[in-house]
Amino acid sequence: MEDVRKLVPRRPPEGFLDWAAAVLQGELDTHGFLYEQEWVEDWGLDVILDEYARPRKRKMVRVECSCCGYQELYHYGRGQKGYGFVLPESYTEEEGGTVYEDGNCILCPQCGCQVQIRRRAALRKTGWFAPAEGMAMSACVVGEDHLLVLTGWVIQRRVFAGGGEHLEAIPAEAYVFSAWDCAQLMGWTNAYSGHAGYFIQYTRDWRQPRTWTERWGEEENIFGLSEHLLAGSCLPHCKLDVYMQPRPGARHCPVVWMRLYQAHPNAEGALLHGLPRVLDDLIRAGTRKDRWEKNAGGELELPELDWTQNRPARMFRLNREELRMARGQDWDVLFWDLYRHSKAAGEVLTEQDIVNAFFLGDEHVGQLVGLGPVARSIRYLLRQCGQWEDDYAPEPEDEDPPADGEMPDVQILIDYWDMAGRLGWDLSNERVRFPHNLIAAHDEAAAGTALLEQKGVAGKFRVRRMALRKYAFASGGLLIRPAASQKELTDEGNALRHCVSTYGRRHADGQTAIFFIRKKSSPRSSYYTLELDEKELTVRQNRGLRNCPRTPEVQAFEDLWLSWVRAGAPRDKAGRPVIGADRETVVA
Repeated sequence: MEDVRKLVPRRPPEGFLDWAAAVLQGELDTHGFLYEQEWVEDWGLDVILDEYARPRKRKMVRVECSCCGYQELYHYGRGQKGYGFVLPESYTEEEGGTVYEDGNCILCPQCGCQVQIRRRAALRKTGWFAPAEGMAMSACVVGEDHLLVLTGWVIQRRVFAGGGEHLEAIPAEAYVFSAWDCAQLMGWTNAYSGHAGYFIQYTRDWRQPRTWTERWGEEENIFGLSEHLLAGSCLPHCKLDVYMQPRPGARHCPVVWMRLYQAHPNAEGALLHGLPRVLDDLIRAGTRKDRWEKNAGGELELPELDWTQNRPARMFRLNREELRMARGQDWDVLFWDLYRHSKAAGEVLTEQDIVNAFFLGDEHVGQLVGLGPVARSIRYLLRQCGQWEDDYAPEPEDEDPPADGEMPDVQILIDYWDMAGRLGWDLSNERVRFPHNLIAAHDEAAAGTALLEQKGVAGKFRVRRMALRKYAFASGGLLIRPAASQKELTDEGNALRHCVSTYGRRHADGQTAIFFIRKKSSPRSSYYTLELDEKELTVRQNRGLRNCPRTPEVQAFEDLWLSWVRAGAPRDKAGRPVIGADRETVVA
């Protein structure tokens, strides 16, 4: 695209800051709390006892809140970074009190707002600091060609050294759309300082790179976007305003949507008359960080949809009646995949079958396709869950409640079928394929399969251990490492009462990857077992005692580890894992 740098304004539109203050209230609700040292005269009781007494000089700290203007003198205190102040409610003459210093956050004693504490003398160079910032977009039409512009702003709450504050909008990025092309304007650059390291430096002018990658990502707030604005642009039918409407679970990527519409104008029909939630899920999956990091000009191909078709039903590989059913039930990509894959395998699901899959609530329900009758398997699992709830006996009141029990689910059923097939059981027999008690049958099959897995895999385990050790990781109180032998898998399965011992041959052959999650305080004790899909870099399952689900701590650790793995499992020179944009070291 031609040079458009002079067309795009760098000042926010009228009313933008007031709108941003309301929309980003949760992100911009931190204010400033400045303090500086001050000498005051302290008379004490000497003036009462001695008429010739003189006041003593005493070191105090004057504080000021940028939100309400509150000013007061507080007691002086020494902290770890220098001097600070002591709040009156925590001060005692003998013991002092809690010292608050530069960088701490508290609530203002006067107005109750959250404030960040900064020493006034530290602001001499810049004259201000930003305790909070948020991001938002604005839309406008510029030029004779009616180009549509989406400008990304960084909104900072700036607190000045002399007191007071205001909101400042910094133009960070802009995307200029013509009928078929898009240009990116950059308002920032990567900079380096010997003291601060790498940081983002905002520039005074736009720069327009020839090749670019979309970096803005998700955005829920676009100021000025309306149907009337789009009608006056070169893309009057892009339906960006409809795409940005809130939907359950939707995370909007406006730049990606515009690039998708430019490549496939029939995306308008898929959004208006098709399955918008499926479209949202496909865009979110396609823009996953590890996949989207090196995108070319924000272009996204969705091969799951048939872009050669103009009718929404055929675009989603459905017929008219199926699309009507899907829109009536508001399918997301899980149920859409389940239906179309089942149909391709020769089994057409009914409306009630989709309702049953919804009540089952298992995100792995699509794995049933091709392994057995999907509809009947879902009904069977629902009955097994009801049977499990009927058989559950609560612990006495004087004992601790048990951990989450082993609930029948899709993965347990698939594991049972796999183990039964290897043991030579007749799965054509309905009583074998759908046993009366799935958990008991699963445990019986696991015990028999464990004996088969111990033969001839020792050498392959050594090779797999060397290949997977790059994913060893530790953070907080947990660590994760790959399985090293069949004996470890067997011991893990015996300790946690699940069937991981039967995964030995698949792990050794590279069909899957099994990892152990341990507590740092007891690295030899089994805690959780994780299965990783090495191709997609997704977690297939993560089970604890008796197949119990993840705890919040384990879930947070899994998310952190998975983001590190998707980033290429980087390490520093000492071999320690590093994560995040600032290359923060995680000590193992």
